[in-house]
Amino acid sequence: MVGSVPSGWMRKILLFLVLMTGVLLIAMYAHAPPLASLQPFSSRRTFQSPWSWACVAGRCERRAVRSSRTSLASCIALCGGNTRLLWPRPTGNVFLGEDSVIIHLQQIEFVTVNTSDQETKNLLEHAKDVFIGNVRSLVKVANAKSRSGVEVFVIYLSAGNGRPTGPSLETDESYTLELMPKGRVLEARITGRSYFGARHGLETLGQMIWWDETAGREGALRVLSRASVEDKPTFPYRGLLVDTGRQFFPVERLKRVIDGMAASKLNTFHWHLSDSQSFPFDSAQFPEMARWGAYSGDQIYTPDDVKDLADYARIRGIRILVEIDSPAHAGAGWQWGTEYGYGELALCVDQQPWSSYCGEPNCGQLNPINEHTYRILEGLYRELLDLTEIRDVVHLGGDEVNLDCWAQYGNITAAMQAQNMTDHHAMWAEFETKMLQRLVKANHDETPKAVILWSSPLTKRPYITMYFDPKVHVIQSWGGSNWPETPDLLEDGFRVILSHVDTWYLDCGFGKWREIGEAACGEYRTWQTVYNHRPWRDYPQQHLSLILGGEAAIWSEQIGDASLGPRLWPRASALAERLWLERHANQRLLDGRERVHEAGRTHGASNEPWIENRSHVAAMVLPESRQMPLTRFEMLAEFF
Repeated sequence: MVGSVPSGWMRKILLFLVLMTGVLLIAMYAHAPPLASLQPFSSRRTFQSPWSWACVAGRCERRAVRSSRTSLASCIALCGGNTRLLWPRPTGNVFLGEDSVIIHLQQIEFVTVNTSDQETKNLLEHAKDVFIGNVRSLVKVANAKSRSGVEVFVIYLSAGNGRPTGPSLETDESYTLELMPKGRVLEARITGRSYFGARHGLETLGQMIWWDETAGREGALRVLSRASVEDKPTFPYRGLLVDTGRQFFPVERLKRVIDGMAASKLNTFHWHLSDSQSFPFDSAQFPEMARWGAYSGDQIYTPDDVKDLADYARIRGIRILVEIDSPAHAGAGWQWGTEYGYGELALCVDQQPWSSYCGEPNCGQLNPINEHTYRILEGLYRELLDLTEIRDVVHLGGDEVNLDCWAQYGNITAAMQAQNMTDHHAMWAEFETKMLQRLVKANHDETPKAVILWSSPLTKRPYITMYFDPKVHVIQSWGGSNWPETPDLLEDGFRVILSHVDTWYLDCGFGKWREIGEAACGEYRTWQTVYNHRPWRDYPQQHLSLILGGEAAIWSEQIGDASLGPRLWPRASALAERLWLERHANQRLLDGRERVHEAGRTHGASNEPWIENRSHVAAMVLPESRQMPLTRFEMLAEFF
């Protein structure tokens, strides 16, 4: 057509227009003001509060000021020479000065002294890393420019010369801590008679460090400049049970529990590994257990997982006590025996109506006359003892056996008649006797110093003295605090661990679902209830030496991964101080009201509130006016 533009020129003109449009858009974007909604962090104004905190009559009160400010953290740390900064409160002489200095993380140095054992030195190196990590988590402004008050902060560590076995029931967990300035050098000297005592000393020192948001223009780390502490626990067994048989918790979640235990100086993580609902341990010797018993292939604990968790806990002063409950609470994972020629390993599995054959669904109870059952248990315990390296204390379970389950099997009745047994309690006792023999074989032919069993009808009179040895067996008494079973056990000369259901069961309070009476899991066990429970005050003085300690339990019928932390803390910390401090309780009475701030931060994507954080303001009055160690728990909040 006449006058038309050639197609080649048309393509060139279009390309030119596209390029010009791109140049104009880039120029417009480069000169446009930033959108505040797209840059939420860069547009934030510096927040300056008008409030300061003042120490008045031994407590911190808020004041409006126009000049220099004191942060709440600094006020709590320095007010009245108090020991409320430390949790659990030390049992010996304590002096905390009222002066502090600014330090930088990179100024902290360690020197190990008077410790020759290489294994202890290795553990101390790990403990140093944990300490630095805890302090680093306090820092809210990286590379803050506040001027330090010292040239270097040197921490001298002494952990004795013995091998760091345990912690065992005989481990000396005592320590002393001295903190003082020497010119421009701040020195801390921590002396323990074992690695575990030195580790506790480091934990206490960490509680003397906090983030002062009012220091300089950006905030800074502060530490007390003078302190002296003598400390040791009252009870050798200070435990927390977590049930992974009914609810699977990832290893990383269990490590977070151990972090909280370390901060509170609890020393026993009772791992209720399996139950009738699942068997999540992927045993190298018996892989059929997890294949038949785990909830899924993703919900298992490998031997490496167990070893990793045990090492992680040991560095933090905690023993891993693994329990495979038996002969009851054993169903899932035990169903493969007939297929492999081993006969029925477990009976009453998933039997209905469940209320006639077990304490809760799903049912399952081991076969007491099948020798393969004992052989498998021996192999499992050998594997777990080798992985955890905890051999002086072993838990065999042993509760809530349903005798009606066994009574319906004619072969069990015939076996009893052949041995002149007329009471199924005798068959139950024979199971425990055989299990002890198998345990000794699994433990390199050495009898543990404490073989723990749950309290049950078999641990009551007359059976307790007929079938059990007070030099070997320890009874974990879980019944109501007013039940006679604990005083009776003490009177019969048995060592006990206290876990009374009406005070120290931390999963309770979200609706009764199977029982009535004192053992029902109905009412919520408040931190006041946990803290004030001291049953030993009602026991005869001559029996107190038989109390090894206590343990809080969190069973998982009604909890999940996200609710584990909030159900544990701060109540487990209340238990920790009760067991650490008890016999020195008169030193702990303070006047006035104190506060504890509940969790506010979350861990990762789980949105799980975890450990107390002073940054949030939900406040409660602790029993006997005891204040939680907010700075240390704020530090831990970074982990969750």
